[in-house]
Amino acid sequence: MQAFADLYAELDATTRTQVKLDALIAYFRDAPPADAAWAVYILAGRRMKRLIGPRKLRDWLAEATGLPDWLVEETYQHVGDLAETISLLMEDDGDRHAVEGSLAGWIEQAVLGLRKLEEEQQQVHVVAHWRSLPRPACFLYNKLLTGSLRVGVSRGLVERALAALGDLPRALIARRLIGEFEPTADFFTALFDQEHREEREGQPYPFFLASPLEGEPALLGDLQDWLAEWKWDGIRAQLIARPGGIWLWSRGEEPMNGRFPEVEAAAEDLPEVVLDGEIRVSGLNG
Repeated sequence: MQAFADLYAELDATTRTQVKLDALIAYFRDAPPADAAWAVYILAGRRMKRLIGPRKLRDWLAEATGLPDWLVEETYQHVGDLAETISLLMEDDGDRHAVEGSLAGWIEQAVLGLRKLEEEQQQVHVVAHWRSLPRPACFLYNKLLTGSLRVGVSRGLVERALAALGDLPRALIARRLIGEFEPTADFFTALFDQEHREEREGQPYPFFLASPLEGEPALLGDLQDWLAEWKWDGIRAQLIARPGGIWLWSRGEEPMNGRFPEVEAAAEDLPEVVLDGEIRVSGLNG
């Protein structure tokens, strides 16, 4: 986890795209596949469900520090971030050391492993980590714990780093990252398969989103070379029709099966196809 904490600090300390790209490539190159898989999951914007609510964490913080509830609350309101508040208020007695263990181990045991524990045991484990972790790692742990970790990199930059590392087209990496996936060592290794392997059935494609024209319309060239379509006001979605079934995805890569049964029913007669467009609600005559 120390390597990921160092990466987070490096990414947070710069606004230069090339520096961030180089840092990502170096991390993905050197990290164990299981750690790199979780890093991809987090940096690409995936979120783990919150395991412990902020109110409970503030109560545990007050108990661990001996500070009154009102002071913890006032500090939190002043700082504006609970993870940072915890890392600042937990006294550093000088015995904290570099983080041991892998990122995958920390997430799967120290974070996700809390699901198996009763509340009292959750508190014991969490507070123990607060006391042992150096301040930057404590902050990062709290972010993972609350499911609120945000890093100053775009998903596209992560795709570029992986593509450069594997000497693969970025479009192929983007395709392999879209949809649901399990952050495992096997998944990370499979990202770099040189052959265009069989993708997961029902996996969506990267959405072809509109972007503004940065310049004069004349830069587009001959208008006869273009097709125009209405900018529909609806829910952007992608429908995947395969022999194994029908899949409906939102542009946020969330599965929407069951939300629009009429759409899925109508798609049962389609051949094997991918439709990218807007789901609109129309009147009886629409």
